[in-house]
Amino acid sequence: MFVLDKKMWGITRSQAFWLVLAALAWFIESYDIGLMSVVLLPFRHLFHLTGSDTGLLVASATVGIVIGVVPSGYLADRFGRKRILVASLVLYSLLTFFTGFAPGWQAVLVLRFLAGLGLGAMFPLPYTLLAELSPRRMRGRVAGILDAFLSIGYFAAPLVGGWIMSTSGLTTGWRVLFFLGGAGLIYAVVLAFFMPESPRWLLAHHRDEEARSILGRMGAEAQQEIEALVIDGTPKRPFGVVWSRPYARRTLMLWLAFPSILFVFYAIMNFMPTILTKEHMTGPVVLEFSAMIMAASIPGKFVEAWLVEKIGRKPVIIGFTLIAAVAALAFPGVRSTVSIVAIGMVLAFFGVSVDPAIKIFTAEQYPTAIRGTGVGLTEGMGRLLGGALAPYIMAVMLSSSGITGSFVFIAVVAVVGALSVAVLGRETRGRVLEERVVAKPAVKAL
Repeated sequence: MFVLDKKMWGITRSQAFWLVLAALAWFIESYDIGLMSVVLLPFRHLFHLTGSDTGLLVASATVGIVIGVVPSGYLADRFGRKRILVASLVLYSLLTFFTGFAPGWQAVLVLRFLAGLGLGAMFPLPYTLLAELSPRRMRGRVAGILDAFLSIGYFAAPLVGGWIMSTSGLTTGWRVLFFLGGAGLIYAVVLAFFMPESPRWLLAHHRDEEARSILGRMGAEAQQEIEALVIDGTPKRPFGVVWSRPYARRTLMLWLAFPSILFVFYAIMNFMPTILTKEHMTGPVVLEFSAMIMAASIPGKFVEAWLVEKIGRKPVIIGFTLIAAVAALAFPGVRSTVSIVAIGMVLAFFGVSVDPAIKIFTAEQYPTAIRGTGVGLTEGMGRLLGGALAPYIMAVMLSSSGITGSFVFIAVVAVVGALSVAVLGRETRGRVLEERVVAKPAVKAL
């Protein structure tokens, strides 16, 4: 069998190509997620939105994401990672494109909720699939590089959106932004042709010939690892398995840590302009400084990608999260503009850059048979508590307790996440992904 074993970034060229494919899928998703922050200004002007209307619009996609992320993992275990990844990209890209024809904000609200169902499916699948396509000594590094594209997209989307709005005008510009989101339909075709299915999943579902063709492009290291495995088929009740021994402790740890760590990201992305305004900054400089703070997570994720394979998942997750907690406690005490932005960048560098470490750590807690289900449930809990409930509490605290109380809250939540991993987590760096889940059906790898 011909094995393509030429290395690039420490992985084969095929694996590097698959990494780029998944990264671009996440980049497209980050554009879609960033759309509402750009179109809110023209919507307020064109549709005379109230505060309640604005809140509903902002929350619509998030609610869809929370609902969509849990079943996507289960479906990925049943029907394949690639198939659900492509289907989710088609769903939210098509709905985003049709949003450009919406007659009013109410139609936008409904379409953004429906698009959120597809967006939710896209969150866990790229890193779940890449974890199964990468050699064990490189899984964490691959996840860090992959996640950096999300930060690049979050940074670039408002800039591109602002330029389109300024050149096309308020009435037309917001529609153009949604039409551009339909580009994901084209990219779905690219993924369908060039992104492989997980050979682990194929073996578990008795599709040996397809698995062999992919294994030949994964390099000798990954091929030998998978060939030595016994891979269980998906159990009938995977949702119950993730809460059975030995997974119950891991699931509890993830349900505490994932939303706690994810909340730091949402606090920075959603509230930093408001926070800087409370620090008496005004004008365009607020958005520029907010972008600078968020951009600090881009090099942070590349640093994380290197460290996570050098010292392990637990030290990176605990260390980065605790440093972010200290930065949150220090933030209210600084006064100068330079100090405020600098501490904000430290908070983003560590508090956002830890995200790929907790994501790959999540994927490594479960074997192939229930990995999609376990990751989907964790992402769902993370998006519900860290992405919806906790930011609501943050908004209330900004109004009632000011910046000091809000950042103490961020620090406390971050510490909860770090302690959960420290006390309940087990290190997974370099570990084989498989372990026995059920006695039957099991598939001996090739």
